[in-house]
Amino acid sequence: MAFSGIKDYIAYLKENGELLTLSTPLSPKFEISTILSELGKKEAPAFLFENVKGHQLHVIGNLLGTKKRLSMALGVDQENFFENALSKLEKRIPPVLVKDRSPKEVITQKQKIDLLKLLPILTHYSNDSGPYITSGITSARDPKNGVIGRGLHRMEVRGKNELGISLLNPPLSEIYAQYKKENRRMEVATVIGVDPAILIASISKIPRGMDKLSVAGGLKGKPIPMVKAETVDIDIPAHAEIVIEGFIDPKGKEKDGTLGESSGYYMTFAKSPTIRVTAISYQKGAYFHAIVPWGLEVDNLLCLIHGIDFVPKMKREIPSLKQIHLIPGTFGSHVVMSIVTDHKGEVRRALSLALSFPNIKKAIIVDEDVDPEDNQEVEWALATRFQGDRDLIVLPDLRGQPIDPSSKEGFLATKIGMDATRPKKEGFEKVDVPEEVKSRLASILKNLKGKEKK
Repeated sequence: MAFSGIKDYIAYLKENGELLTLSTPLSPKFEISTILSELGKKEAPAFLFENVKGHQLHVIGNLLGTKKRLSMALGVDQENFFENALSKLEKRIPPVLVKDRSPKEVITQKQKIDLLKLLPILTHYSNDSGPYITSGITSARDPKNGVIGRGLHRMEVRGKNELGISLLNPPLSEIYAQYKKENRRMEVATVIGVDPAILIASISKIPRGMDKLSVAGGLKGKPIPMVKAETVDIDIPAHAEIVIEGFIDPKGKEKDGTLGESSGYYMTFAKSPTIRVTAISYQKGAYFHAIVPWGLEVDNLLCLIHGIDFVPKMKREIPSLKQIHLIPGTFGSHVVMSIVTDHKGEVRRALSLALSFPNIKKAIIVDEDVDPEDNQEVEWALATRFQGDRDLIVLPDLRGQPIDPSSKEGFLATKIGMDATRPKKEGFEKVDVPEEVKSRLASILKNLKGKEKK
């Protein structure tokens, strides 16, 4: 399905039994995040918080907390999810500018702008420095080519009309560096509550000079409608629930607060600039989209985006790779791959190449008789085919992920590769029952497995 905005997607989830509505009054400080955090560690429905203390706006969370809902958002078959998602993400349809006819509330007067009074911004974890926006997609115009760069960046509430923004990744980190070099103000616009295709596109990796909303258009199969922002020269998605506009003064102080990050640890990053808010607008009956940083929802998104970059490149360079599985719960940093080869040199080459990707910290390779998605089989292969002095690769000081708290200065990490393939063909044949008998008893086995799950 093609959704016109987040409201359409929420309605679709409700129709399909994927939405749980909570009417209990809950505070945006810790209470809503506790529900999302505790229930979002395992597969759970999306949650609509109808009664947020001190606010008229509703909060929606755990939208993409399962692969089923992620496949719903992208309109792809869950069984062949990765392949179908990859083909859609490779398409490009540029956004189009339309007239803004949506009824909305617009606040532009400085004395009336109070972020915490207007928006139900969550305080997530015990040691967070304050409330954070974690689902805001921020846009800024590249001074070099005029193209608008976009990205999902954490934003700390620093005052009634001030937001900190952690600019660690391109294109916005590069765009801000250019504005700073030219000593010019950088106008920004942040949208909250958008079609999931736009959210997914905002964290995709594409070359600088291309609008990420062209990726969103490819996902949807039609252009994303855009409108002009109220106080800054930036085009934004027309159906966004909430828009925050402002500018960054390159002369301003750069600091950062503390947030419980996607890796499951409290993290503070250096040099985080401050946005001076010039306008806030929101649609009638707007939904504030909340993403709790550590949970299945973020893990699903990171595995999808890292996989889209990682898998095609690996298979292109190493054609003998059969399956590639990013391990859940590792925010896309651990991978298991199966390979069809008898050459140890090819295995070592595949491991070294995998570890050269910034997001990959640990890589395991198994033979084609081992299912990379079956943890028990992978551990069995490590227990019976791997020896540390012979099959372990250790590569120090490679580029890692900023959210890994154990990394060195400059986000450098020591990475490991594990060769869990057969040392030799003889003596390492996996035990199994005859395939002909398995096929003959397939219906009985399926029935028994179904009863076992119950």
